[in-house]
Amino acid sequence: MSIQVTPLKVDGSYLLTTPFFSDHRGGFGVQWEKNLLDEANIVFRPENANHSYNWTAGTLRAFHYQSPPNCQAKLVSCVAGKIWDVVVDLRSGSPTLHQWAASELAAGDSRSHYIPAGCAHGFVTLEDHSTVAYLIEGTYVAAASAVVRWNDPTLAVPWPVTNPILSDKDRNAPFIR
Repeated sequence: MSIQVTPLKVDGSYLLTTPFFSDHRGGFGVQWEKNLLDEANIVFRPENANHSYNWTAGTLRAFHYQSPPNCQAKLVSCVAGKIWDVVVDLRSGSPTLHQWAASELAAGDSRSHYIPAGCAHGFVTLEDHSTVAYLIEGTYVAAASAVVRWNDPTLAVPWPVTNPILSDKDRNAPFIR
């Protein structure tokens, strides 16, 4: 079993394609296996798992992250529906600071987005009833939790929706500068 690792524009972020097996009954995909990531020189030790359930296409989750020293790394997969997933580099001193990279993730494609600690993560659903699964390295600390506005002009992310469905928190989040 092997893993395909595609480096993304944000330093240390990757699109991972893991083994997928299918037959007449359906399919079985590997979301995460320690040995596969170790072979790819990606050190990731998840401590918790979360799911985001999104009822409607066009639901947008802005750029959430935790500030230092409580940064979290994430492995993000779409387990139902389809999303456009975005990582934004917020790491001071990073060669890709304020750059972003996006990947389309869909249920059954056996692809995941590795988001390194210190980066923010956001996504928009491209289909109704999209569910996103997160494996997270690092403990949630409410006081360190932060968000960057989805349409921040410094980032200029070209979201593939025109009228996103947003929470008040994401709609009113601060810009980077």
